[in-house]
Amino acid sequence: MKLTVILRLSFLATLPFQQTSADNILFLTMPFFGHLNPMIHVAGEMTSLGHTSYITIPERFLERLTPKNGVNYVIVEEYEEFKRFHDLLEKLLSFSGASRSETFRALQDTCDRYLFDEELFVRFQSINASMTVVDENFVSNCLAIIAYKLFTPFVLLGLHNQYYLHRTPWLIPFYNHIHHLELSTFSQRLANTLSVLQEYFQTFIGSPGRRVKEYVPERPDIDFERLLRKTEMFILDCDPFLDPALPALPNVKYVGGMGTRPAKPLQGELFKFVNASKNGVIVVSPGSFVNWGKEIHVRKLEEAFSKIKYDVVWKHSNESYSRPNVFLTKWLPQNDLLGHPQTKLFITHCGNSGQYESLYHAIPMIGFPVLADQPLNGRRMQVKGFGISMNMYTYTVDELVKNIVEVIENPKYKRNIAKTSKMFRFQKERPAEKAARLIDEMIQYGGEHLRSEYQDLPLYQFLMLDMLTLFFSAVFLSLCLTVVILRKCFILIFSNKVQKNLKKD
Repeated sequence: MKLTVILRLSFLATLPFQQTSADNILFLTMPFFGHLNPMIHVAGEMTSLGHTSYITIPERFLERLTPKNGVNYVIVEEYEEFKRFHDLLEKLLSFSGASRSETFRALQDTCDRYLFDEELFVRFQSINASMTVVDENFVSNCLAIIAYKLFTPFVLLGLHNQYYLHRTPWLIPFYNHIHHLELSTFSQRLANTLSVLQEYFQTFIGSPGRRVKEYVPERPDIDFERLLRKTEMFILDCDPFLDPALPALPNVKYVGGMGTRPAKPLQGELFKFVNASKNGVIVVSPGSFVNWGKEIHVRKLEEAFSKIKYDVVWKHSNESYSRPNVFLTKWLPQNDLLGHPQTKLFITHCGNSGQYESLYHAIPMIGFPVLADQPLNGRRMQVKGFGISMNMYTYTVDELVKNIVEVIENPKYKRNIAKTSKMFRFQKERPAEKAARLIDEMIQYGGEHLRSEYQDLPLYQFLMLDMLTLFFSAVFLSLCLTVVILRKCFILIFSNKVQKNLKKD
C-alpha cells in the first residue's frame, strides 16, 4: 500500500509542473500483462521524443516492472467484474465450461464499470492528454470511449490484426483468418473465406453493452465500430518475420515485437543456477494468463524433464516438485533468460510477445498453444522452421523428450531463427521506437491524410456486394434474354418447317 500511495502522490505532483513544450500521452488497456508489456516499452520510447506517458496498471503488476523515466503508472482497481470476466474467458478459451454469451456479458459489465467510474475519469482528465493510445484487442476496445469522452484523438495499438475493423482491401481467400495459416489447397481457402466473412457479419466482438451516447451524453451519438475506425492509426504487433506478408493501407502499420529489447544480467540464485549449467538451459513459461498447473500436462512435463540432460528454468508454483536440474520460480525475467548465452530452447504457450522475444534472441521453440491466437502462433512458428508445435492434450512424455533433443541438436532450427533474428534486428529502428515515432507523427500532424475513404464505406459497399449484385444481375438477365431469343428462334424455325410440310401434304 505504501508503494501505491507514493506512486499516486508522485502522479499528482507531476501534473502542475508539466513542460508546456511536451505532450502527455495516456495509454489504456485492460489488466492483461501480455498486452501491457509492449505498451510500456512504447510509452518509454515517447520520453526520448519529449513526451510524458501515463499508463493504467493494476498494483499487482508493479513488482514485475522496471521503472522507466517519463512513464507514470496510473494505478487502477481490478474490479470484481473484470476478475469474473478473466475467469470466464480462461474457461471459454480452454473449453472448460463457460459459454460465449456469458463471457461477453461479463466483458460488457467490465466495460460498464470502467466507463462509468467518474473518479477514474477525473484522474484521466487531469492528465490533459494530447493523445490516447488504446490497446487494440476485443477485451480493451471499449476503452476507446474514454478517449471520445476526453475529446482527444486516439491511436489503436495492439496484438491482433482486426482486419474487419481497419478494412484494408484484400482478396478474401488469401487474407489469413486467426484459425487458418496454410492457404495452398481449395479446401483451406474455402474454410478461410467462410471464417473471414463471418468476422464481418457477426456482432463486433468486444462491443460494449450500451450505445456510446449512454457513456458520453455530452457528445453526439456514434456507432461504436465507426468510432473505432476514427482512430488516427492502427499499429499492429505483427510483421512478416513471424506472420504471413499482408497488405496494408497507409494508416495501418505492422510493427511486430514492440516488447523486444536487449537482455539484462540475471541476478541472485537464478544467475547461479544458469551459469552453473553444463549442457545448457531450457526456459519454460506458460505465460501470465493460463496456468499450466491446473492441467495433467504439468505432470508430463515433470516426467520429461527427469529424462533430459539439460537444466530447466520453469515458471511454476508447485513447490513440492524438486529435481536438481529444475529451477522453479513463480515469476521469471523471460526476456533476460532468453538473451542469456546458456539458453538453448524456449518451451512456450505461444503468446505473441514471448515468440517475438524468442525471435529477437534467436532461441528455437517448442510450443504448447492453448487458446485464442496461440494455435495460429504455434503453426506460424513451425512453418517458419523455428521449432515444433505440439498438442498439449495428446502428446506423450517420450514424444516431448524426442522433440527437445530434435530442436536443440538439429542445427536447422537454430539456423532458421538466427537468420530471421538478424533480419529482424537489422531494422533501423527497434519496434518500440518505430511505434513511438508513429504516435509522435499523429500528435503533430494527425492521421487524416493517411485515411482511405474505403474505410468509412458501408459494409455492403466495402465487400462490393452492390457491384457484384449488378454484375451477376446483368449476367443473369443476359442469359435470360439469350434463352428467350433462342427459344423464339427455335419456335420460328420449327413452325416454318411444319408449315412447309403441311403444304407438301
